[in-house]
Amino acid sequence: MTKLPKVFLKELTKLLGRNAVLTETEDLLPYLKDERGLLESDCSLVIRPNATEEISETVGLCAKHRVPVVPLGGNTGLVGGGIASGGVILSLEKLNRIIHIDTLNHTMTVEAGCILANIQKAADEAGCLFPLSLGAEGSCQIGGNLSTNAGGVGVLHYGNARDLVLGIEVVLPNGLIYENLKALRKDNTGYDLKQLFIGAEGTLGIITKAVLKLYPRPRAFATILVALEELDEILSLFDLTRATCGDKLKAFELIPRLALELEVAHIPGIRDPFTEKHAYYALLELTSPRQEDDLRGEIE
Repeated sequence: MTKLPKVFLKELTKLLGRNAVLTETEDLLPYLKDERGLLESDCSLVIRPNATEEISETVGLCAKHRVPVVPLGGNTGLVGGGIASGGVILSLEKLNRIIHIDTLNHTMTVEAGCILANIQKAADEAGCLFPLSLGAEGSCQIGGNLSTNAGGVGVLHYGNARDLVLGIEVVLPNGLIYENLKALRKDNTGYDLKQLFIGAEGTLGIITKAVLKLYPRPRAFATILVALEELDEILSLFDLTRATCGDKLKAFELIPRLALELEVAHIPGIRDPFTEKHAYYALLELTSPRQEDDLRGEIE
């Protein structure tokens, strides 16, 4: 593993305390390998700050000593974005507070280390919906979702992660803090600087807080799986469903036959819902804020 300057380690430990600085091999292991176990960081230090101000001072110290920093969220990525080649890994896991929920303005202010599923649950308990949803939502963190501009299953209706953000706080590479946690929806002022950091994967700064958009919680749901033989039929089905159901169509996912076979083979309790094999499947979700809406009858 790459060795770091002793004076840097001394200053860092003094700044954050020993509990926030991991150097023992057994402590480092959960942070070094990617989700698939194929890639491993060449890194001898993991930092776990508790607040934006600590991240600011830490990044400033790293800049002073020319030590590279790789921010890490839930470590659910599959393309090596959280793998460090030397330097230090900065984990956001301690920044996990939901700071404020505004049910009138439909916004939520959160720290970057919040687990996506916890944000969804908090929104639901407040009578709202945070629509970003994806397979890793039980362990991925919102900071990583924003840094990678995650799409999720509701992207066709709600947009990517960048479309769900009103304000943001970021620690810049020199340690300075860019703070713009506005919850204003109609904002036509100046350059929209937050969009530089969303999707930048931590290369321009480390996202530490965000103001997220919430939506009214749906009251009626319908999920439909449609079997198709030709790929062209997918677009025709999507166009027909959108024309028929309008904004009630919240998710539309293409599933090839191979994906279904892998699920049946490797996930206990999963079976093919059709008696015959088909080349493609479309998974649709309809929702409505009115519980009395007959969504299934509408799609049929």
